[in-house]
Amino acid sequence: MSEAASGLNLDPVGDDFILSRTGDDGVTARIVLTAADILDLTRSALKLRERDLAERQSASGEVEAVLATPVETVSLHREMLGDNLLLTFVSPDGNRLAFALPSALAADLVERLSSVLATQVAAPARQ
Repeated sequence: MSEAASGLNLDPVGDDFILSRTGDDGVTARIVLTAADILDLTRSALKLRERDLAERQSASGEVEAVLATPVETVSLHREMLGDNLLLTFVSPDGNRLAFALPSALAADLVERLSSVLATQVAAPARQ
């Protein structure tokens, strides 16, 4: 069972999931979701998060609000069918997020990382 502080629960039931929430009045609402529904819900939540962050932008545009998740481990593999590299990030709580990077984009990322890391070595960031 996956339980959040909000009282939301997402429990697997066969090939589907039951999303339930118990209100302050003690009444529990339940909805059956398929795996495809869960993916759609995830995408929708990400869009809402981005919209909320965009609304928090400063008027000057000099500061950007971001929601960053700490990363504990990273794995990198070549996609079996295609020219993509699979870059997977794992957070300390075990959540995984994988990206399929085209080789050209991965090469650009390597250059950018090298540049940022070289700059950081030359001038350590203030905290």
